[in-house]
Amino acid sequence: MQMIQKADTSGGGTRRRFFGRAEFVGLVVMIVVVGGLVVDATKTDSDNFYADIIRLDNVATKIHQSYVEEIPSEDLVDKAVEGMLEVLDPHTSFFKKKQYDELRIHTEGKFGGLGIQISIRDKVLTVMTPISGTPASRAGLQSGDQIVEIEGKSTKGITIEEAVNKLRGEPGTDVSITIRRRGESKDLEYTITREIITIHAVPFYGMLENNIGYVRLLSFSQEAGDEVEKSLKALLDRDLKGLILDLRHNPGGLLPQAIEVAEKFLGRKSLVVSTRGRLRGQNKEFYASSSPVLPDAIPLVVLVSAASASASEIVAGAIQDWDRGIIMGDTTFGKGSVQSILPLDKDHHLKLTTAYYYTPSGRCISKPENAVHLEDGDGDSVEAAADSVEQDTTVYTTKAGRIVYGGGGIVPDTIVENELPELAVRRLLLKDVFFKFANSQYPRLRKRKAKLNAAFTVSDALMEGFHAFLDSIDFEYSSHAKAEFEAFKQHAGLIDSSEDTTGAEDIEKPAWTDAELAELKRISARVDSVLQVLGKREFSDSEDEIKRLIKEALLVREHGQDNEIVYRVRLIEDDQVGKAIALLLDNKSYASLLEPPAKPTDGGKKSKKK
Repeated sequence: MQMIQKADTSGGGTRRRFFGRAEFVGLVVMIVVVGGLVVDATKTDSDNFYADIIRLDNVATKIHQSYVEEIPSEDLVDKAVEGMLEVLDPHTSFFKKKQYDELRIHTEGKFGGLGIQISIRDKVLTVMTPISGTPASRAGLQSGDQIVEIEGKSTKGITIEEAVNKLRGEPGTDVSITIRRRGESKDLEYTITREIITIHAVPFYGMLENNIGYVRLLSFSQEAGDEVEKSLKALLDRDLKGLILDLRHNPGGLLPQAIEVAEKFLGRKSLVVSTRGRLRGQNKEFYASSSPVLPDAIPLVVLVSAASASASEIVAGAIQDWDRGIIMGDTTFGKGSVQSILPLDKDHHLKLTTAYYYTPSGRCISKPENAVHLEDGDGDSVEAAADSVEQDTTVYTTKAGRIVYGGGGIVPDTIVENELPELAVRRLLLKDVFFKFANSQYPRLRKRKAKLNAAFTVSDALMEGFHAFLDSIDFEYSSHAKAEFEAFKQHAGLIDSSEDTTGAEDIEKPAWTDAELAELKRISARVDSVLQVLGKREFSDSEDEIKRLIKEALLVREHGQDNEIVYRVRLIEDDQVGKAIALLLDNKSYASLLEPPAKPTDGGKKSKKK
């Protein structure tokens, strides 16, 4: 999570120049001690620190004076910074201007652009989906459109970062793009005026069955608190009986927004989260400043996943510790550290971990494995977690006396794991087959005036077309047995090392004679044929799931990624949402999960596990 401080980000691009001794040492010292991070050090520590800096200065000076070629200062400083960051946690970063601008866009949720999600598909820049209500949507751009030119220049070989830089710009300015669309004989030319694009923190909310409300919170950008409040008030106007707050795969965002979201559910002046760091100024407590929007009488389930992190964990932890709702899903990521954005100069910033987050009961959210990572002299990995986030074996209690444990992340009150699709379906998803098939079929379905809505069903004829499409792209059917056989072939040396992606080339393999190798490859080919048949059979066993994903891909193609129809179709088949609804409708089970144990431990104080 970032605590963004005011910084001057004006100025032009980075200039490439050569360094002087004072410049190099000055920047390195500024990076290390910026913000007073070395205050309160003992005299010995300080002496060692400056001795090390002088040693670094001497190395830089020798390179500057005597190396066979001149080295640009930017290159040398970048490598020095990279080396320093390697001994810190993975969340500390050094930003140049473009990287910092991207960070601001991510946290603010606004930028000047067209309003499309793009990706590289089959080596071509492709529109994944236009965002509703944006210039791209109004201009008629469609999912699957290939962007072959931007401002008259070919996009062949372009990266996502390069494409984003070309498509984004000042609101009110124009950008011309050339589109290649399936079913069109000629490329299409568009000139689109950029606008401020707002990425909604709540892309969908709505009422599900039995007056159970659902709010999908995707990020904690600057509008998160307001959007959550708006959605809650709209649901309350429709006789809300229970609420699901979906924080799955939410990576976090801004601390103030985490507090704003939490206070929609907690009582005024309730502690939401505290921070503790090396410096006295980093030890803070944050409280809800307003009355809750959701009445206490309305039951609440918060869905979390292993990818719920940072601000998501702050909200889930506060709701759990105050017994305001049930946390359901998988144990969260455990990214419980504070990153402060510290300006170095007008073009460079340091995102530095300065503290850890603690829930109201005192649990540290950060997992030890997400802390400091080092390598020893032999290049082997060494975990060097800070003392403050060592494996926590302490028992904590919620306000009502329920037992919760430390150790990092938020452990749900009820575990409901997110089941992985079958291998056949995973392979289809990995190859992006559903997206490609939807784009190939969409023009035909539109021509036939097929109604692509929630009632749409995938017919047998469409499934036959899907199988034909797989054959046309030489899709290789797979099964669990084939996966095992592929591993055997790699270890047996029946696959060229250039094709070996498992690391089996590092293992000593049998020394076959030419005759033995030829016979083994002949047998292997026959087994591959049999396994292809078994793969098709396993594929047919997953037909219902495949039909659902075909339908979803076609609905996204018709309505866009964040359309209500698309969300509702997904939620119908969502097992975790189904279990959350069932729990909210079962008052007895819901209440029992919030009850403390029969014999409270130590009067609600912390104690060690027995």
